[in-house]
Amino acid sequence: MKSWDAVIIGAGVIGLSLGWRLRLEGLRVLLIEKGEPGREASYAAGGMIAHCDPHLAPELKPLALASAQMYPEFVAELRQESGVSPDLREQGTIAFFPADEQLDCADARRIEPAEVTALEPLFTHTTKSFGSQAYLLPERSVDPRALCHALVEAAKTRGIDFVTGSAVTEIEVQSGRATGVKTAHSSYAAGCVINCAGAWAAQIQPLPIPTRPAKGQMVCVVPAPETKSGTPLIQHVIRAPEVYLIPRSDGRILLGATLEDAGFDKRTDADTIERLYRFATEAVPAIGQMRIHDAWAGLRPASPDDRPILGETSLPRYYAATGHYRDGIMLAPITARLMTQLILSKPLQFSLDAFSPRRFAR
Repeated sequence: MKSWDAVIIGAGVIGLSLGWRLRLEGLRVLLIEKGEPGREASYAAGGMIAHCDPHLAPELKPLALASAQMYPEFVAELRQESGVSPDLREQGTIAFFPADEQLDCADARRIEPAEVTALEPLFTHTTKSFGSQAYLLPERSVDPRALCHALVEAAKTRGIDFVTGSAVTEIEVQSGRATGVKTAHSSYAAGCVINCAGAWAAQIQPLPIPTRPAKGQMVCVVPAPETKSGTPLIQHVIRAPEVYLIPRSDGRILLGATLEDAGFDKRTDADTIERLYRFATEAVPAIGQMRIHDAWAGLRPASPDDRPILGETSLPRYYAATGHYRDGIMLAPITARLMTQLILSKPLQFSLDAFSPRRFAR
């Protein structure tokens, strides 16, 4: 029976990044995905690398900063191995926070309305933004779909094995440790198992990882065919109080995002889509000349305390790397590095104690 050094459950951005890093360390890796790689939460994400977000949990801020700093090299490596560009943009973010918000982020600075206009001439201050303070943040953004495509191609180049269209149902256990996984159709033996199944992590027995789905809806607008230039109307990510606007280098602009408790329902709601579009056109009226190309919903993996779940479980050689909530794209590089260090018993760059799966043990 064939076996692998590591079986990873879930081929979203976290599972793909971890599998690639483990393979670079010489491990034989199998990725098992219930659907298609990169087509769940990662496919639905906006791609903001928002390490300056003042609402990040204090324990998460050092990891977020480190991961954001890793991104240029991370993307360069992937582009070299895959030939795919993840569209890493470095123009920064214009964000609006309440005037009394305390922002602690190096190189972030307050900007006045005149500078906002100078940076983004097409942006119009909306009613809610008048009561807020504008900041220019040193943040990047990336196209998550292109990023996952690059990761899949890099993984294949490195000889990582894939099983798709088959959900893992159970962790195999022998002599008190994880020894592989079962699906409805087969079993796969491994030296260790890592649960990167996102919102579905809790469905795997006998030790469910406590995640839940947090629904988010987004809209993509594109230039009308007669005006398509390949240059986005805005250059910066704009985080206005009512809507996020995320430009892509090919002219697309993503509008998002909602946060809903709707179980595993991934249907879009016409009123929600219309509301996002209306807010966007109020913020940037020229978006009204663009057309809605697509709208979708994704299921972010949230944990009971909304912090990632990273580390070895109470079952030896069974690990979790999930529960990244809204920050999976941002945290993918550091998660892959830290979990690789942990699995290979190397010194950890950061402690994972605050994110241990064992914190939920009763």
